[in-house]
Amino acid sequence: MEPFSFREWDNEAFLGLQKVKTQVVFIHRNRYLALEEAILANVNSEETARASRFFHSKDREVYLLGKYVLRKILAAQTGLAPQKIIFSKTHANKPFFEGQEFNLSHSGDHIYLAFSPFEVGIDAEKNNLDFDLQPVVDACFSEEESMTLSTEEYRHHFYTIWTRKEALLKATGEGLCDDMKQVPAIPSQVRRNGQLYFLTTRRHEDYIVSYATSHTDPELIGWEFE
Repeated sequence: MEPFSFREWDNEAFLGLQKVKTQVVFIHRNRYLALEEAILANVNSEETARASRFFHSKDREVYLLGKYVLRKILAAQTGLAPQKIIFSKTHANKPFFEGQEFNLSHSGDHIYLAFSPFEVGIDAEKNNLDFDLQPVVDACFSEEESMTLSTEEYRHHFYTIWTRKEALLKATGEGLCDDMKQVPAIPSQVRRNGQLYFLTTRRHEDYIVSYATSHTDPELIGWEFE
């Protein structure tokens, strides 16, 4: 599997590609302390209140850091103050902002945000060796998908299929559905609700990251936010 490579953050270059390219932005939770003052100044009161309800400080930091990066990038695009950005929602309840599609996923200490002029969904999962995968396979994987889970690469194939399913459903705006077995994840091109989507999976350290978009693009651009 091809590894995810992330360029050093360049705000001007990112904004120059925003209307034509699907771009993925990565940030690690260890950036929270250095950015805490800016984070609290740029997220809105609703997000701060929601963060306060998380039991673990790690979860609060990941949530607020993701919202901060999202707002900072959209603010740079529009000239609005980050905390003044108001999101709209599609008929499927998926948030968007002024024609800019975006989606966010976090797992462990990693946060990934996908931005695209097209429908987009992203999902990331850290390889958790303590997690029992079999109940999820039994409930959510089709027979064909289950057969791809070779013993040697069992966990790798599991996370590949699972993240592709989630990324697709996030792109369509459906979210997790009742019959996950019917959500295709093996082909690189799948049709869902009459729309063609393109699925791509990358490896980043001990994480598997998949994204789905309604537009194929041979070049995926990744950035590490600073």
